[in-house]
Amino acid sequence: MSIARLAEHLGLSEGTVSRALNGYPDVAGKTRERVIDAARTLGYSPSSAARRLARGVVETVGFVLPQRAGHFSDPFLAEMLDGVAMELADSDWDLIVAAVPDGHDEPEVIDRLARTGKVGGFILTRTRRKDARVDHLRELGLPFVVHGRTEDCADYAWLDIDNEKAFVDAVRYLVELGHRRIAHIGGDMSFNFAHFRHLGYRRAMEDAELPVPAGFVAEGIADGVAADEAMTAMLSLPAPPTAVVCVTDAVALGAMRAISGAGLRPGVDVSVIGYDGLPFGLAAHPPLTTMSQSSHRAGREVARMLLALIHGAEPANSQVLWEATLTKRASASPPPPH
Repeated sequence: MSIARLAEHLGLSEGTVSRALNGYPDVAGKTRERVIDAARTLGYSPSSAARRLARGVVETVGFVLPQRAGHFSDPFLAEMLDGVAMELADSDWDLIVAAVPDGHDEPEVIDRLARTGKVGGFILTRTRRKDARVDHLRELGLPFVVHGRTEDCADYAWLDIDNEKAFVDAVRYLVELGHRRIAHIGGDMSFNFAHFRHLGYRRAMEDAELPVPAGFVAEGIADGVAADEAMTAMLSLPAPPTAVVCVTDAVALGAMRAISGAGLRPGVDVSVIGYDGLPFGLAAHPPLTTMSQSSHRAGREVARMLLALIHGAEPANSQVLWEATLTKRASASPPPPH
């Protein structure tokens, strides 16, 4: 069913039918209702390209994959992108996911997409404390939403998790279980989320008046392989930790592998807590205790926020801070008796 055939069926001009379908006020209400009813009955659906042309809006969102050395973000990104895509699909918008070629950086890819006119806005994630992507999008003046924050975040839209509180809660839970030797395997501190999770660990240890011995903190850990090595080093200390809080679930699984490799039992001899709440944690042995956030829900929310910006919402009024929730499973329990 084309617009020409629909117009012929109704005995109206194609222009009148098109304007009625696009909600123009110069078409009488009864005529508009008649056109819409006929379109619904006959199965007419305007092409997305024609609709975009009529509205003058590019109904596509750009998502540039973050550059990274490790692979810790893959499960997180998959969940988040699924949420973004589903929310956009509900509004008949599309998603362009672009990778960064070797020898290029993310601002270059953002600039290329912006110059082609293919996207109406951008979504960013895995933000650094000082992030060139945010600075570049500010200069371009295109709508964008950040999952995360930078140090200077007052003038743009963002959705973030209270990462500091999440790790305060994780450490406090271990203290309540009776642990006193609690270690931390952290990420790249240039990333805002890793920075605040580390701050949360330090704050909770200070609140509990617990020492942080040399060797109890590892930074810059991006994947399970590096986490295995870091945990192995911690277990070789004269007084090793009885518990560890890890920057991501993937890192936590690497720590659990090292614990098992040392002949110890994760969740019995050494407790482990991760962060993300990704499904694979439930299948771990033992199931992983984690600070959960819904990456899928976050994806839907940042997409909804971006669409609102494109339709006139103020960026400074589109700033949301969520809390992670402790999901208790068998990888965290009271320390073994001496």
